Amino acid sequence: MESREWDIHYTRGKSALTYPDENLVRLLGHELTSRKATGLRALDTGCGSGRHLFLLENRGMEFSAGTDYSLNALEICRASGQKLLVNCDNRALPFRDSSFDIVIAWGSLHYSLKDETRAMASELLRITAPGGVLFATLRRDNDTYLRTGEHLGNNVWRTKLDDLEGSTVSFYSEDEVKLIFSGFGELKYGFMERSIVGDRSKVISHWVISARR
Repeated sequence: MESREWDIHYTRGKSALTYPDENLVRLLGHELTSRKATGLRALDTGCGSGRHLFLLENRGMEFSAGTDYSLNALEICRASGQKLLVNCDNRALPFRDSSFDIVIAWGSLHYSLKDETRAMASELLRITAPGGVLFATLRRDNDTYLRTGEHLGNNVWRTKLDDLEGSTVSFYSEDEVKLIFSGFGELKYGFMERSIVGDRSKVISHWVISARR
């Protein structure tokens, strides 16, 4: 979606997520068993309503900031007390190389064309410090929940889902995941999947990625 469409999205009640994703809570917790949060710098790209900014803050990061394409999303973050926020495009992040020890891109990268996702992954690699880690998700290629509307080719769709109508969503195979994050020194991934309560014909499926530079 364009910036205006994302701004519309963040006027809808269901867009303002409150609680952190449990999978990210686990990944971050595991990371912090081997290193102290003191002194770590973290960034949540595509931070939305800020639910993971509070997670980073609560885990004791020395510095944590969020970016989003939508000004309305950042206003939600500000209203809840977050201050270190940047309005930008993830294809051109306004940070120096190796700026962050922990980078998050949760539920955001797949809302783009596939070449744009590769550009974003390149930027995420650039800003991750040596030894730092990226936690990210991509929509998996067997997801049927968002795959509605117009097929643009190469498993890219312009969805007609009510709260995301008009958004471009890309769906990724395992080989594509490995290719997109191939610049990182260590790549681990799995997937999380669930059905819709009351409609088991719809599947929500994400790749969960941990990539260390």
